[in-house]
Amino acid sequence: MSAPRLLDIDLGTTPFSRRGSYFAVSRVTDQQDGGVYLRTVRGDARHREIVRLLLDGGTEAQSRTTAGKLTLRHGTTRVEAVLDGPGRACLRVREGSLTLDFRATSQYDAVFQENEDTWRFIDSGANRNYRIRVIGGRARFDARWDGVRNSEARLRIAAPDGTATIVVDEYGSAVPTGPLDDPDALAAVAQADFDAWCRTHGGAERDDPMMGDTVRLAAFVTWAAIVPPGGALRRESMLMSKNRMTNVWSWDHCFNAMALWRDPRAAADQLFAVFDHQDEHGCLPDYVNDAGVERNFVKPPIHGWSIAHLMDRGGLTEEATAALYEPLRRWTEWWFAHRVYGDDGIPSYNHGNDSGWDNATTFGVGVPVQSPDLLAHLALQMQTLALIARRTDRPDEAAAWTRRADATVRTLCDRFWTGERFVARDTLTGEVIDSRSLLTFMPLILGELLPTAVRDKTVRRLLDGGYLTPHGPATEPPGSPHYEADGYWRGPIWAPSTMLLADGLRRSGRPDLADDIEARFMATCAGAGMAENFDAMTGAGLRDRSMTWTASVYLSMVSDRAERRALAADALCERAS
Repeated sequence: MSAPRLLDIDLGTTPFSRRGSYFAVSRVTDQQDGGVYLRTVRGDARHREIVRLLLDGGTEAQSRTTAGKLTLRHGTTRVEAVLDGPGRACLRVREGSLTLDFRATSQYDAVFQENEDTWRFIDSGANRNYRIRVIGGRARFDARWDGVRNSEARLRIAAPDGTATIVVDEYGSAVPTGPLDDPDALAAVAQADFDAWCRTHGGAERDDPMMGDTVRLAAFVTWAAIVPPGGALRRESMLMSKNRMTNVWSWDHCFNAMALWRDPRAAADQLFAVFDHQDEHGCLPDYVNDAGVERNFVKPPIHGWSIAHLMDRGGLTEEATAALYEPLRRWTEWWFAHRVYGDDGIPSYNHGNDSGWDNATTFGVGVPVQSPDLLAHLALQMQTLALIARRTDRPDEAAAWTRRADATVRTLCDRFWTGERFVARDTLTGEVIDSRSLLTFMPLILGELLPTAVRDKTVRRLLDGGYLTPHGPATEPPGSPHYEADGYWRGPIWAPSTMLLADGLRRSGRPDLADDIEARFMATCAGAGMAENFDAMTGAGLRDRSMTWTASVYLSMVSDRAERRALAADALCERAS
């Protein structure tokens, strides 16, 4: 049996975790006490760092990562980390010593010894408790009690003549029971699961010498971010990250679902992870995690676009498609029932967060805002409802949705097209908002549904406006006075906006430009990893450096490019014959 393939992972950007676990191991560099930490990604954790791992007493460690096992080295010490289930971590000291430096930061934290080889950590900031068992080796516990709490607590485990295993169990009120499985066996199970995931969602490109490492990184980022059902999550769900962005946001999940099209059940799970929490009015939450649901904001209604994408690729079963019809209808109607503030019938965003483009310059002068992308998304959603209605033998409803989609596109062009460009408007005054944000180009997602002249002028403005950098489309052009290199939606390149734009260009008859934009973005991912966003001028990764929607967009682009190449090759063979 061949050795597991190493992953090119920096723990400072990409945490070590695995499918089904709420634990992650990361190198933390943005805190005073830097180093390698065992962390929790539970949704209600107020702080996530549980223990710092000090090898030979030092904060630095070299890492070697496979999907199933993380190996840390420093000085004479070697430590292997393996994760099991939602809340168990096994740390095996092969040589030297490992010190667990407990992050007891609150007066409500306590670390104490339960018996000869077991300790407990009441971690109020994590909203969890931890049991630590030491099997083999020699343990020494050093703690300082200041009359109220542990101001310091460290557990040193040495393995001078063999190995020592530390088992960390996360729990609420009852400690997990059951035997400890062999860590090597646990690592092998995790590795096999990842290998199967990578074969499915990475496609043949995982072995391409030019891009295989990046494909495997993207596959690992998506696989390792999955958590099991439990709490508010009713099904296996892919978090946005196991760094800081530990939620399932209500448009991010669409991109993750699209990347899983080769496994229709997994794709449907990612869609329904949010639709499970649709409220009685039809509204989707801002985000969900295992601890609860956030409803102050919403996210843009790209769900129809995403579902149609999956349907085109056979990425949803007939049952799942039919089951999505009513939730999608209610989500569409909600915008017109609860976000229209005047007599024009046009819905608004109450905040930049609602658009997904939190601080875009379209929201620079206040809210609410009528943004052209919103009507475009809703028109596509109506088109998808018509498609599902036809497939489920509802011809009258299909016809009605088609008429309504056409009317929505006409309203978009009548109200938001100036003759030269799309604009956003102040909801209350109707005044044009002075913004060069890439958000105003999103009506291109309508493709052939837009009038030809409108499409052509919009594409020309995109090309002439300085938006396309060597790394992809900037969300605010570098020549804008509002451009910021690390300005979130005021400059950096993002995966979702890139994919939406490229898809719209392809359906607008500009596959050449779509291919070029995708190639730039894919090269940026290959160079900087699966970051939340990228510096438009340098391509450097910014903010959370291990985001699933970036990885998912990359995987989708890889698979779509491979499919187009295969179709082109088939067509060439037909002509030759």
